[in-house]
Amino acid sequence: MCSMSMKTLIPSFLFVLFASPLGMADSSLKLQLFAPKEPVTLSKADLVKAGTGAKGPVEGITLRYRITNTGKQAIEIRHGGDESTNSLSIQGPGAINIPYRGPMTLDYRIGEKVTISAGESKEFEIRGLAHGIRNMSRWSITKAGDYKVVMKFNSRTGRKRTKLKSNTAQFSVVIE
Repeated sequence: MCSMSMKTLIPSFLFVLFASPLGMADSSLKLQLFAPKEPVTLSKADLVKAGTGAKGPVEGITLRYRITNTGKQAIEIRHGGDESTNSLSIQGPGAINIPYRGPMTLDYRIGEKVTISAGESKEFEIRGLAHGIRNMSRWSITKAGDYKVVMKFNSRTGRKRTKLKSNTAQFSVVIE
């Protein structure tokens, strides 16, 4: 008879299944961030004031990002849903991060499967400087000036995790 009882076996199995670290995915993915080349013109009505009552993103600013597979095999990532997030870090004279602190459903949202073939790229957009879990947080721009932005992208497929960091992109804001 085995000296290991069911009381020991089940917790051991659960520990191995859930407590083992997630594997890191292939590092052959590269992330590039693109900001508008021309200055973005915002009206005073477009500006979002910081505070708990702040509403809406800065609609006039759209960023693009490209994920490129430099490897020799296709790679599958998840995009959108709860399996991936993008986070933005913006520096400039009027950049204010407004984290979302409201309610959120407990529904698990599955992201879209995106397969990036070897040597290929996929492009995506970030509208209104929205970021974070379910794109519910956002950045506010309160002043004209030059801004620098960096993006981090995290995605999970199965038990592997992909973590990417972009280049620094720059954009300018003019207030009318």
